[in-house]
Amino acid sequence: MLPITVAGHLCADVTPALTTSARLEPGRLFEVGPLHFGLGGCVANTARALAGLGAPVAIHAAVGDDELGEVIGRAIDATAGLAGRPQVLPGETTSYSLVLEPPGLDRTFWHHVGANARFDGITVPVGAGLLHVGYPSLLPALLADDAAPLVTLLQRARAAGATTSLDLAVVDGTGPMGRLDWDRILRRVLPLVDVVSPSVDDLQSALGEAIAGDGDDRAGALARWLLDAGAAVAAVSDGDRGVRLLAADERRLRAAGPAFADSALRWAGADLGRPPLPVAITTTNGAGDASSAGLLYAVAAGFGPQAAADLATATAACTLSGTAPTREAVAALAPGLADLLRPAGPVDAVLVPANQPAARFYAGGDRISGFRGLPSAEPNTPEDWVASTVDVRGTAPTGQTRLPGGALLADTIAADAQTWLGREHLERFGVDPKILVKLLDAGQRLPVHAHPHRDFAARHLGSAHGKAEAWYILSPGEVWLGLTRDVEPAELLALVDEQRVDELLVDMHRITVEPGDRVYVPPGVLHAIGQGVLLTEVQEPEDLSILLEWRGFDIDGAAHGHLGLGFPLALQAVERRARSAADIDGLVVRAGSPGDGLPTPADEYFRLERLTVTGASEIPAGFGILIGVDGDLSLAAGGAPAPLAPGSTVLLPACCRSRRLTGAGTALLVRPPAA
Repeated sequence: MLPITVAGHLCADVTPALTTSARLEPGRLFEVGPLHFGLGGCVANTARALAGLGAPVAIHAAVGDDELGEVIGRAIDATAGLAGRPQVLPGETTSYSLVLEPPGLDRTFWHHVGANARFDGITVPVGAGLLHVGYPSLLPALLADDAAPLVTLLQRARAAGATTSLDLAVVDGTGPMGRLDWDRILRRVLPLVDVVSPSVDDLQSALGEAIAGDGDDRAGALARWLLDAGAAVAAVSDGDRGVRLLAADERRLRAAGPAFADSALRWAGADLGRPPLPVAITTTNGAGDASSAGLLYAVAAGFGPQAAADLATATAACTLSGTAPTREAVAALAPGLADLLRPAGPVDAVLVPANQPAARFYAGGDRISGFRGLPSAEPNTPEDWVASTVDVRGTAPTGQTRLPGGALLADTIAADAQTWLGREHLERFGVDPKILVKLLDAGQRLPVHAHPHRDFAARHLGSAHGKAEAWYILSPGEVWLGLTRDVEPAELLALVDEQRVDELLVDMHRITVEPGDRVYVPPGVLHAIGQGVLLTEVQEPEDLSILLEWRGFDIDGAAHGHLGLGFPLALQAVERRARSAADIDGLVVRAGSPGDGLPTPADEYFRLERLTVTGASEIPAGFGILIGVDGDLSLAAGGAPAPLAPGSTVLLPACCRSRRLTGAGTALLVRPPAA
């Protein structure tokens, strides 16, 4: 997880417990409840919530050289998990807010700016982590000269390689801050801000109520305005309407610093809404800051947008209920987040259920159900995406694996990458599992298609991977692989445009396959899988297919078969040279051949090994996916031995404490390329 610095507004919050009769009336005395004293402002609220969630967090703020400043300093020192101490400004007084929160009403603040008036960001330390700046409307020096000091701070952070974040506060329209040109300021600042997390009230107080429009989706309208003004991610809260989370395109996210280096594609175009969690509300003070903390935790940990929205909602709910948003409190409110907030440490093997995206464009699914021992599948569910950190293209988060607790596997790996992937893997590949495994049931012959090489995918699609793949055959049939003759670009384009499918198939090698055969399909090589074949597929973790055939399938290939590139460009990724019969033989390992792995050229992309067990067999170390094929096997991987039935799919974290198969039978072990 990236280290987080929270800088900006810090004050003391003084909150009397008001009764329904308490009011301002000269000469009257009203009985009120006890006084609560605490830290307030973005720096205190957001940083303490982040520390409670377990994030590495430091603070930077200013206090006066008075007794109140000393009290705040001691309170910061006493907060577990917080690094840093407020800067003491000689001759200044410490900022405080008198928080008036009558029963049943939102809070009102009487605020003294104090030392915050001199906070200009010059002394804020920056590094290659995440910098969150809070409440510039309460930091006058930061907004001097059309926010030039704030711009300078954000530019310094970006130059140091940081991801930047900004939260706003309600602007006092009657004071000096209310007379600033906030539209101009935000349009100047937001291109330097990667994550922005204000409330509807914050934005309307700065920009006017008309900015949100007249519709019910005020938060969505404002989030879109923030993206249009330059931000990469906008999360806008709107009280009992919840939060809206929107993200810009992949290009903007890839410019958003280290927090999105491995997750830009997962965030691109996100548009999510989350209602508040149902809790008994005891206070609204600090709920927005807690929501920002949940969002920032998710961003710093490399989670995707779904987990970020869930975590922002849950941390806000904790605060609303009067509970500090710790890991335990958030997990109690939202059990699906428990795996993401678990402290680093050993993880046992995880049995993952079937994950068959619905309404695919070709038939199949029942053979997967039979292999797994499940009831008949829904029609057109021919693929089971096992251990997937990948979306079905254009339909996030469909396709991604959810663990038994409900968390996405991709987020869980990001939360504790070394535990899941191992140190050596991280050093070479980063937080990228490098593999996607599928069970595939060809209920009809698949169309002729190909997948791009990673160089083509990076250049034309901005993708981190292409798609090499390999198959372990589970039921017999036939496949088509590679061309038998050279084909010129114009001829190939004509075959596709005119859908001359029979000619395509005649020009390809037709291969009979049997259970136990292994077939490697290099990027760019044309292929098709015959009706009735059930197989395990291992591939690079992308959903990138170029369809050369779509007649008779439930897809508009002319519109959707070229990855948005148009066929003249997309077909440049397709191999047009002939492969000899000997070339094709080199891509196939027959069931009875020596060795248990894939053809050697596959090793740079992934590894698949057949484990034949008679008695006991140790499973090699490292992250992997284990699939039961046949026989009577048991797996001991961290816990007590458990049956590994045919069709079972098991995640093996790199740190899994023991890894042993016993019994008699066959299993497959799929792993990333060697680190």
